[in-house]
Amino acid sequence: MSQTPASIADQALELLRATHERINNMRVLFNAIIKDQKHGKSHDIEELANLGGFLGYDWANYVDSEVEKMQEALDVAEVTQ
Repeated sequence: MSQTPASIADQALELLRATHERINNMRVLFNAIIKDQKHGKSHDIEELANLGGFLGYDWANYVDSEVEKMQEALDVAEVTQ
């Protein structure tokens, strides 16, 4: 089933909203690393940094996949108009 440009735009906006939420989560994570380094004698820095690396890698792959799907849908929508 072909998607309309409006539905693709809605998907893009939802992806941007979700990305904003993930970026905020990363901000909280980096603040936790700073606090652990200052107050926790750096016991959890490596685990927190590994978590941040995983989350960044995972989200980047997800966003790449979603952008590719939206581009393909836009290409189809342009041909059918």
